[in-house]
Amino acid sequence: MKMDWRQAAVYITVMGMEGCWLYALLELLNNRAVNGQLSILGILALLPVAFIFNFLLGRLRWPRAGVWLVSWLGWVLGMLLMVKIQLFGGLPLSDPQWLMAIPHAITGVLYAFGPELLILLATAVIWWLGRRLVFRAGNFPTTVSEFQFGLIMLVFIFLIASGLKTKLDSPVPIAITFFLLALLGMSVSHALAGTGWLSGLHQGHWSGLLLATIGVVLIFGLLIAWMVTPDLLQIIWVAIKTAWGFIWSLIVKLLLFIASLFPPAEPAELPPMPVAPETGPDEVFRMWTMPEWLKSSTKLLMTIAWAGLLLAALWRISSDVFRWLRRRLAGMAGAEFEPLPGAFRADLLGFLKRVISRLLGLKLPFRLGKGQRALPPEVASVRQVYRQLLRWAAAGGYPRHLSQTPGEYSEKLAGLLPEAGGDLDLVTQRYIRARYGAFLSTGDELNELGEAWHRLKQARLRRAATRLA
Repeated sequence: MKMDWRQAAVYITVMGMEGCWLYALLELLNNRAVNGQLSILGILALLPVAFIFNFLLGRLRWPRAGVWLVSWLGWVLGMLLMVKIQLFGGLPLSDPQWLMAIPHAITGVLYAFGPELLILLATAVIWWLGRRLVFRAGNFPTTVSEFQFGLIMLVFIFLIASGLKTKLDSPVPIAITFFLLALLGMSVSHALAGTGWLSGLHQGHWSGLLLATIGVVLIFGLLIAWMVTPDLLQIIWVAIKTAWGFIWSLIVKLLLFIASLFPPAEPAELPPMPVAPETGPDEVFRMWTMPEWLKSSTKLLMTIAWAGLLLAALWRISSDVFRWLRRRLAGMAGAEFEPLPGAFRADLLGFLKRVISRLLGLKLPFRLGKGQRALPPEVASVRQVYRQLLRWAAAGGYPRHLSQTPGEYSEKLAGLLPEAGGDLDLVTQRYIRARYGAFLSTGDELNELGEAWHRLKQARLRRAATRLA
């Protein structure tokens, strides 16, 4: 089991994402259960130790049962050392009191939840996560799945903390660090697979774009954390209520105006009121009131229910996003990536349209139309090359008109670039077969198509400036 520096970077980012939501969870439990007696960073230091220990243990040619036993014996040792350092730092190692702290805490769990139990549970989860990460591949799917799970955990923990009125020390830095590590991890793991932008010919361009994007996300996160305060949220809420009150007053006035159009009813004489019978003394009736503990429990359950609905929506949206990314990246191994003006805007608009249509499809009881079937990678590759050809020609001043067929447009471009006529005809014919005949090109044909497009770009660089001027 060998690991290069890029795989190590992926594992470090994954451990960082796990550490973010673990820190938020342990901080919440530490403040609520044990009154902040523990050092959360000290407990989280066990995560890289668990990963390194299990990684080195996995390189030994031992039976699986032996490796498993030694691994969890290492957890027991780490857990006891954590108890000694965190709670009994002043006692010598020979004192058996710190060794018996865990058994005493387990036997007294019905009376009090001590910090020893929190260390026991936290270190067990951390050790399991570190051991689990050793046996997972440091690739793009692993990073994406850890990002999805970590995002859901962070949102869930923040909502629970808000419902319990528990203040976390640094929720904004935790969230910003989580997204920063997620961007780095997904970029490095994508480049590690050899299908990403960072592995192409324009590595410097995309590396700079990646760093700039991460910097923008970090800056905007800090600005939002600085600007969005409880006072600002209160002002926004007051503005929303004022606007809603104004709209409601207009609705009431409209209803009153419509009611005034009808003639008033004729007054009628009311019948005499019957004499009320004599009643006995009033009976005292006391309505049952909900106990305070039941109110808080119900409020917590409602918070968990709403958080579950929100997390389900986030999971659905993120799954659709990464399913779209995997479909876009299918069959792109060894492809050359280049900056193309307008391509990002077109892809972003298409993605937003698909997200909105998917959300409307979930909201309505029936779909307005049939879902668009995903194109095979072979057909999508050919159509992508032809779109690049259209953008290339349009940038030179010769866009394709709606009345022109692909063949007519190819003849027009061939008249401007006679030396590239064969390549233009090849790209056009492959596009016609893929677009209208659903013809699946082979790997050799796709390579030939890519070479033809590459020659067309070179022709533009050498001669299109004079002929297309």
